[in-house]
Amino acid sequence: MPLYINARTPVAAWKRIITCIMERGMIRVDERGIKTRWLDNVMVHIKRPYEERVSEQYPFSETVLREKYATQLLNPDRMDFEYTYGERLRAWGKERVDQIEYVIRKLKSSKYSRRCVATTWDPRVDTNTDEVPCLNHFVFMEREGVIDISVMIRSNDMYGAWPANVYALSELLRYVADETGIDTGSITTISVNAHIYSHDWENAKRV
Repeated sequence: MPLYINARTPVAAWKRIITCIMERGMIRVDERGIKTRWLDNVMVHIKRPYEERVSEQYPFSETVLREKYATQLLNPDRMDFEYTYGERLRAWGKERVDQIEYVIRKLKSSKYSRRCVATTWDPRVDTNTDEVPCLNHFVFMEREGVIDISVMIRSNDMYGAWPANVYALSELLRYVADETGIDTGSITTISVNAHIYSHDWENAKRV
């Protein structure tokens, strides 16, 4: 059953998501044989993504998120991995298309455009490998003087990865805002499969 969460900050949203999944989530063993508890089509809207960004209960510090995750979305270097988000967003395919620069140009030329879109899924590659991106579709849109970002995530570890995802997305949003001269707005994530792995259940119960 779809779930909508409207929260002021990332930490407030994270606590509500974890509680909902632990209380209502279906238990399923995934294709790798790992037991998960999950909900489908979870939409989370964060009004103020730069306030209360990381919970003290989260396994990683804000320093780690800033230095490891926040820079990755803007770095086009694949660094010997099967893929990186930065590569898919900033140097997509053989043509090395910079989709973020496209978004910036589009917003500058027509700030009310509905075409400020970037994607990480590459069917030429991702239908033939096990290592595929989870964050798939990024849409930037101007609203009342600010830029919002909405991201479709096919599979989302809500305990271990979602806060890091949101932190990185907020820095990506900040970059686009700085380049266009439009203020940052809200972040919305749409997690088609929002799950918590069984090895995190005990910690998740304490959130």
